[in-house]
Amino acid sequence: MREHKAAATTAGILFIIGTLAGILSKAVTSFPVHNADDPLAYAADHSGTVATGALLVLVMGLSLALVAVVLFPVLRPVDEVLATGYLIIRGAVETTTYVIVAVAWLVLVPLAETMSAGPGTASPSGVRLGTLVIDSDGASVIMSLVFCLGAALFYVLLFRSRIVPRWITVWGLMGIPFYVAAYLLAMYGVVGINSSEVNVLCLPLAVQEMVLAVWMIARGFRPAAVSNTPKI
Repeated sequence: MREHKAAATTAGILFIIGTLAGILSKAVTSFPVHNADDPLAYAADHSGTVATGALLVLVMGLSLALVAVVLFPVLRPVDEVLATGYLIIRGAVETTTYVIVAVAWLVLVPLAETMSAGPGTASPSGVRLGTLVIDSDGASVIMSLVFCLGAALFYVLLFRSRIVPRWITVWGLMGIPFYVAAYLLAMYGVVGINSSEVNVLCLPLAVQEMVLAVWMIARGFRPAAVSNTPKI
Protein backbone atom coordinates (compact mmCIF):
# COMPACT_ATOMS: atom_id res chain seq x y z
CA MET A 1 0.00 0.00 0.00
CA ARG A 2 2.94 2.32 0.58
CA GLU A 3 3.88 1.58 -3.00
CA HIS A 4 0.45 2.70 -4.19
CA LYS A 5 0.68 5.88 -2.13
CA ALA A 6 4.02 6.70 -3.74
CA ALA A 7 2.54 6.01 -7.19
CA ALA A 8 -0.44 8.27 -6.51
CA THR A 9 1.75 11.12 -5.26
CA THR A 10 4.18 10.81 -8.16
CA ALA A 11 1.37 10.67 -10.73
CA GLY A 12 -0.30 13.73 -9.20
CA ILE A 13 2.93 15.73 -9.36
CA LEU A 14 3.52 14.63 -12.96
CA PHE A 15 -0.01 15.70 -13.92
CA ILE A 16 0.62 19.17 -12.50
CA ILE A 17 4.04 19.47 -14.16
CA GLY A 18 2.61 18.39 -17.53
CA THR A 19 -0.30 20.81 -17.32
CA LEU A 20 1.87 23.77 -16.29
CA ALA A 21 4.39 22.97 -19.04
CA GLY A 22 1.59 22.85 -21.61
CA ILE A 23 0.16 26.19 -20.50
CA LEU A 24 3.59 27.83 -20.49
CA SER A 25 4.43 26.45 -23.95
CA LYS A 26 1.34 28.14 -25.36
CA ALA A 27 2.04 31.42 -23.57
CA VAL A 28 5.76 31.47 -24.38
CA THR A 29 5.77 30.26 -27.98
CA SER A 30 2.49 29.15 -29.52
CA PHE A 31 0.40 32.31 -29.13
CA PRO A 32 3.20 34.83 -29.95
CA VAL A 33 4.32 32.96 -33.09
CA HIS A 34 0.77 32.43 -34.32
CA ASN A 35 -0.01 36.12 -33.82
CA ALA A 36 3.14 37.31 -35.62
CA ASP A 37 2.76 38.75 -39.12
CA ASP A 38 6.09 37.13 -40.07
CA PRO A 39 6.44 33.87 -38.10
CA LEU A 40 9.93 33.09 -39.37
CA ALA A 41 11.23 36.55 -38.50
CA TYR A 42 9.73 36.24 -35.02
CA ALA A 43 11.40 32.84 -34.58
CA ALA A 44 14.77 34.23 -35.74
CA ASP A 45 14.52 37.18 -33.34
CA HIS A 46 13.34 35.01 -30.45
CA SER A 47 15.22 31.74 -31.04
CA GLY A 48 15.70 31.17 -27.31
CA THR A 49 11.98 31.61 -26.68
CA VAL A 50 11.11 29.17 -29.46
CA ALA A 51 13.57 26.60 -28.09
CA THR A 52 12.09 27.05 -24.61
CA GLY A 53 8.60 26.48 -25.97
CA ALA A 54 9.73 23.28 -27.70
CA LEU A 55 11.38 22.10 -24.47
CA LEU A 56 8.18 22.77 -22.53
CA VAL A 57 6.21 20.70 -25.05
CA LEU A 58 8.65 17.82 -24.51
CA VAL A 59 8.37 18.21 -20.73
CA MET A 60 4.58 18.04 -21.03
CA GLY A 61 4.72 14.92 -23.20
CA LEU A 62 7.28 13.17 -21.00
CA SER A 63 5.38 13.99 -17.81
CA LEU A 64 2.11 12.59 -19.14
CA ALA A 65 3.88 9.51 -20.50
CA LEU A 66 5.44 8.85 -17.09
CA VAL A 67 2.00 9.03 -15.47
CA ALA A 68 1.01 5.94 -17.44
CA VAL A 69 4.27 4.20 -16.53
CA VAL A 70 3.96 5.00 -12.83
CA LEU A 71 0.32 3.93 -12.60
CA PHE A 72 0.60 0.76 -14.69
CA PRO A 73 1.38 -1.51 -11.68
CA VAL A 74 -1.67 -0.07 -9.89
CA LEU A 75 -4.05 -0.29 -12.86
CA ARG A 76 -2.89 -3.62 -14.25
CA PRO A 77 -4.77 -5.75 -11.65
CA VAL A 78 -8.00 -3.94 -12.61
CA ASP A 79 -7.85 -4.86 -16.30
CA GLU A 80 -4.54 -5.81 -17.88
CA VAL A 81 -5.75 -5.19 -21.44
CA LEU A 82 -7.05 -1.67 -20.73
CA ALA A 83 -4.02 -0.82 -18.61
CA THR A 84 -1.68 -1.94 -21.39
CA GLY A 85 -3.70 0.04 -23.94
CA TYR A 86 -3.48 3.12 -21.71
CA LEU A 87 0.28 2.64 -21.36
CA ILE A 88 0.74 2.34 -25.14
CA ILE A 89 -1.56 5.24 -26.07
CA ARG A 90 -0.26 7.71 -23.53
CA GLY A 91 3.26 6.41 -23.13
CA ALA A 92 4.11 5.97 -26.82
CA VAL A 93 1.56 7.30 -29.32
CA GLU A 94 0.71 10.55 -27.52
CA THR A 95 4.35 11.22 -26.69
CA THR A 96 5.24 10.86 -30.38
CA THR A 97 2.77 13.61 -31.30
CA TYR A 98 4.35 15.93 -28.73
CA VAL A 99 7.80 15.23 -30.20
CA ILE A 100 6.52 16.10 -33.69
CA VAL A 101 5.13 19.43 -32.46
CA ALA A 102 8.39 20.24 -30.64
CA VAL A 103 10.44 19.46 -33.76
CA ALA A 104 8.20 21.75 -35.82
CA TRP A 105 8.97 24.62 -33.43
CA LEU A 106 12.71 23.92 -33.56
CA VAL A 107 12.68 23.87 -37.37
CA LEU A 108 11.48 27.49 -37.47
CA VAL A 109 14.86 29.03 -36.64
CA PRO A 110 16.99 27.28 -39.32
CA LEU A 111 14.22 27.91 -41.84
CA ALA A 112 14.30 31.60 -40.95
CA GLU A 113 18.07 31.70 -41.49
CA THR A 114 17.71 29.95 -44.85
CA MET A 115 14.96 32.31 -46.02
CA SER A 116 16.94 35.35 -44.84
CA ALA A 117 19.81 34.32 -47.10
CA GLY A 118 17.41 34.16 -50.06
CA PRO A 119 14.12 35.98 -50.68
CA GLY A 120 13.73 36.98 -47.02
CA THR A 121 11.34 35.87 -44.29
CA ALA A 122 8.90 38.69 -45.10
CA SER A 123 8.59 37.63 -48.73
CA PRO A 124 5.31 35.95 -49.77
CA SER A 125 7.05 32.56 -49.90
CA GLY A 126 8.67 33.17 -46.50
CA VAL A 127 5.41 34.10 -44.84
CA ARG A 128 3.66 31.11 -46.42
CA LEU A 129 6.42 28.77 -45.32
CA GLY A 130 6.40 30.04 -41.75
CA THR A 131 2.62 29.83 -41.61
CA LEU A 132 2.74 26.28 -42.96
CA VAL A 133 5.20 25.14 -40.28
CA ILE A 134 3.28 26.66 -37.37
CA ASP A 135 -0.10 25.68 -38.79
CA SER A 136 -0.30 22.85 -36.30
CA ASP A 137 -4.11 22.70 -36.21
CA GLY A 138 -4.09 19.22 -37.71
CA ALA A 139 -1.35 18.04 -35.34
CA SER A 140 -3.16 19.60 -32.39
CA VAL A 141 -6.39 17.82 -33.34
CA ILE A 142 -4.66 14.46 -33.68
CA MET A 143 -2.77 15.01 -30.44
CA SER A 144 -5.97 15.95 -28.63
CA LEU A 145 -7.93 12.96 -29.96
CA VAL A 146 -5.12 10.61 -28.92
CA PHE A 147 -5.06 12.33 -25.54
CA CYS A 148 -8.81 11.79 -25.16
CA LEU A 149 -8.52 8.11 -26.06
CA GLY A 150 -5.87 7.66 -23.39
CA ALA A 151 -7.96 9.65 -20.91
CA ALA A 152 -11.03 7.49 -21.62
CA LEU A 153 -9.08 4.30 -20.91
CA PHE A 154 -7.65 5.88 -17.76
CA TYR A 155 -10.99 6.99 -16.34
CA VAL A 156 -12.69 3.69 -17.14
CA LEU A 157 -9.96 1.96 -15.16
CA LEU A 158 -10.35 4.42 -12.28
CA PHE A 159 -14.14 4.03 -12.34
CA ARG A 160 -13.94 0.24 -12.20
CA SER A 161 -11.27 0.15 -9.51
CA ARG A 162 -12.79 2.80 -7.22
CA ILE A 163 -9.28 3.79 -6.14
CA VAL A 164 -10.42 7.43 -6.31
CA PRO A 165 -13.95 8.75 -5.69
CA ARG A 166 -16.27 8.01 -8.57
CA TRP A 167 -17.46 11.61 -8.82
CA ILE A 168 -13.96 12.53 -9.96
CA THR A 169 -13.87 9.81 -12.62
CA VAL A 170 -17.41 10.58 -13.83
CA TRP A 171 -16.41 14.23 -14.12
CA GLY A 172 -13.47 13.18 -16.27
CA LEU A 173 -15.58 10.92 -18.50
CA MET A 174 -18.15 13.69 -18.98
CA GLY A 175 -15.44 16.21 -19.85
CA ILE A 176 -13.93 14.09 -22.65
CA PRO A 177 -16.78 14.64 -25.21
CA PHE A 178 -16.50 18.41 -24.76
CA TYR A 179 -12.74 18.20 -25.32
CA VAL A 180 -13.23 16.13 -28.47
CA ALA A 181 -15.92 18.49 -29.74
CA ALA A 182 -13.64 21.50 -29.25
CA TYR A 183 -10.91 20.16 -31.52
CA LEU A 184 -13.27 18.67 -34.08
CA LEU A 185 -14.88 22.10 -34.44
CA ALA A 186 -11.42 23.60 -34.85
CA MET A 187 -10.43 20.96 -37.40
CA TYR A 188 -13.44 21.82 -39.59
CA GLY A 189 -12.82 25.55 -39.25
CA VAL A 190 -15.94 26.32 -37.24
CA VAL A 191 -13.81 27.96 -34.53
CA GLY A 192 -10.14 28.89 -34.27
CA ILE A 193 -7.71 26.45 -32.68
CA ASN A 194 -6.77 29.06 -30.04
CA SER A 195 -10.27 30.53 -29.72
CA SER A 196 -12.13 31.13 -26.48
CA GLU A 197 -14.70 28.54 -27.56
CA VAL A 198 -12.05 25.82 -27.65
CA ASN A 199 -10.69 26.91 -24.28
CA VAL A 200 -14.16 26.88 -22.69
CA LEU A 201 -14.94 23.40 -24.02
CA CYS A 202 -11.58 22.09 -22.77
CA LEU A 203 -11.92 23.71 -19.34
CA PRO A 204 -14.03 20.99 -17.60
CA LEU A 205 -11.47 18.27 -18.28
CA ALA A 206 -8.52 20.56 -17.53
CA VAL A 207 -9.95 21.51 -14.12
CA GLN A 208 -10.87 17.88 -13.41
CA GLU A 209 -7.28 16.75 -14.03
CA MET A 210 -5.99 19.26 -11.51
CA VAL A 211 -8.59 18.16 -8.96
CA LEU A 212 -7.57 14.55 -9.54
CA ALA A 213 -3.88 15.45 -9.24
CA VAL A 214 -4.41 17.26 -5.93
CA TRP A 215 -6.56 14.37 -4.64
CA MET A 216 -3.88 11.80 -5.50
CA ILE A 217 -1.19 13.85 -3.77
CA ALA A 218 -3.26 14.63 -0.68
CA ARG A 219 -5.27 11.41 -0.25
CA GLY A 220 -3.63 8.76 -2.41
CA PHE A 221 -5.55 5.72 -3.62
CA ARG A 222 -8.12 3.68 -1.77
CA PRO A 223 -6.16 0.49 -1.01
CA ALA A 224 -9.22 -1.65 -0.31
CA ALA A 225 -10.57 -0.93 -3.78
CA VAL A 226 -7.31 -2.02 -5.40
CA SER A 227 -7.05 -5.25 -3.42
CA ASN A 228 -10.69 -6.18 -4.03
CA THR A 229 -10.61 -5.66 -7.80
CA PRO A 230 -10.46 -8.94 -9.75
CA LYS A 231 -7.50 -9.57 -12.07
CA ILE A 232 -7.86 -10.53 -15.72
